[in-house]
Amino acid sequence: MYNTEEYIKLIERTLSPYRFHHSMCVAKKARELAKKHGVDEEKAYVAGLLHDVMKEADYDYQRNIIEKAGWKMTELEINNKKVYHQMSSAAFVKTELKIDDEDIISGIRYHTTGRANMTLFEMIIYLADFTSEDRSYPDVDIMREKTDNNLLDGMLYSLKYTICDVVSKERILHPDTLKCYNFVLSKL
Repeated sequence: MYNTEEYIKLIERTLSPYRFHHSMCVAKKARELAKKHGVDEEKAYVAGLLHDVMKEADYDYQRNIIEKAGWKMTELEINNKKVYHQMSSAAFVKTELKIDDEDIISGIRYHTTGRANMTLFEMIIYLADFTSEDRSYPDVDIMREKTDNNLLDGMLYSLKYTICDVVSKERILHPDTLKCYNFVLSKL
């Protein structure tokens, strides 16, 4: 159904070796989590492969792709380049690769910030990015254990980690992350 070999060639051609390796690791983890939670493994693998497809692209090009998809960036998003790639990668998948599967598009779209009312698929892509085997940040082993035991526990731990990290660096915190945190707490 999906041309995964072509997607692999695409990201190998357009991403640095580091980012390519990371994308392959996220795809593998997404497939594992999808299998465990009864979600379409192939779709999760594709979303994992393509989640960072625009990560290293020029910011102006990323904005053009976002606009081509008909999406509007908020002032906060325009001024927070850390979140461009989640929007531009989803837009690229939709407009350039002609993938119209909403699970894949939204999984990629919210893999950095999360959002309120996240679907199981979106949580899988978010957590696969956070816990892939190439990750080595402090507490990654705790994150992996929590994610493997319960996705909501993994989400809560990752959101607390992200919020504390962003605040400690005095960076802009996307409101979707706060909404996601409140959503996860309400589910727990």
